[in-house]
Amino acid sequence: MTDVRMTDAGVELLERLLERSERNPYRSWSASAAPDYDRLSTAQQMSRFHDQITAAERFGSVEVKWGKRDQGHLIERVVVRDAELLARHLGRPTAPATAQRVRDELLPVAATGEPWVITLLDDMTARWARSEAAYRLTAGQVDAAKEFFSLLASISREEARGLDARTFSKKATNDTKAFDRHASRLAAVLGVRIGQPGAAADVVWTHIGLERFSHPIHLRGPVAVGEADGRLVDGRARPFASIHPEMLQQLSVLERPTTILTIENYASFNRQVWEIEDGSLIVYTGGFPAAGVVEFLAKVLTAVAAEVPFLHWGDVDAGGVRIFRYLEENLPRGPRPHLMTKDLAEKSGQPADADPSLASIARSDSALRELADWLAFGSDVRHLEQEALDPERPWADVTAS
Repeated sequence: MTDVRMTDAGVELLERLLERSERNPYRSWSASAAPDYDRLSTAQQMSRFHDQITAAERFGSVEVKWGKRDQGHLIERVVVRDAELLARHLGRPTAPATAQRVRDELLPVAATGEPWVITLLDDMTARWARSEAAYRLTAGQVDAAKEFFSLLASISREEARGLDARTFSKKATNDTKAFDRHASRLAAVLGVRIGQPGAAADVVWTHIGLERFSHPIHLRGPVAVGEADGRLVDGRARPFASIHPEMLQQLSVLERPTTILTIENYASFNRQVWEIEDGSLIVYTGGFPAAGVVEFLAKVLTAVAAEVPFLHWGDVDAGGVRIFRYLEENLPRGPRPHLMTKDLAEKSGQPADADPSLASIARSDSALRELADWLAFGSDVRHLEQEALDPERPWADVTAS
């Protein structure tokens, strides 16, 4: 058999043909290619190329079609007859065999997580079996894939919640930088998992409870943080106070607030606390609320009477609806919308495209399901940034409900 271990024109053509065959294993026609004779500048190179291709033909892996008449000494096309024989001729296992071996090696890692992690491994194995990369990982990058699945399995077990990235990475893989190496592919996988394909990384990290470092909670209202010898933070301070999540064990509610109002955007939060004085507890979520904000709200909602209205004010767009839904799904009781209506968006918003990715919220029991349905499937959709509206007392929302 001709030595095919040298990487030259003949080997490259055969490798390319094998890759095409493996990427489309169920197509009705065989992969084929025409030689690039421009690369063969000497008679010796052409002779070696012909020897390699005809050796593959004698092995039964390809069929060689020669030119006619004055081109009879040149190969017109090489067609794959048997991809498995071609892989054997090239001295390597087939892509499906390699993919299965890699899956067997990764399965013990994936199996430590929730079932969806194994499902992802199966999906990636199918792509490796077609000689494709999966989330920019090839079947040859086994060590990197082990890191990736170690991180995913740990995330599925809720072990990222409340940790910064480096601490979580060390805990999951014994390497503080592993998370950074896989951050973009983790965000891609988890974005699909949470129903928000293409979501910004910060949104994904919020969903899994991961924080680069905890941010303070900005608020205004009748709460305080104190120790036995005195009060450390008074939430009634003007214009607002800030509480670090690590201080929440010392949190107390000083008196019953008239309402609890969370606000998505910083400008609107500032206007609300400066312009409206009505005894409400106002909390800035900073877009998707971080783990500390969710913990704070959970403590307050548990401490105050259920009759105290809980409202949320955010943008009327896909992001605003998802933030609202996140609060509904992660707190003891969900909010009601404040200044988040189709009528306001039609009056003060800007034209926008429908976003069918909101379909799952439109079909849910969310308090914003009708708004989500309009944003997902409406023919005259408009988006409304909350900064376009002046702050209002939430009494109208409360009395209307």
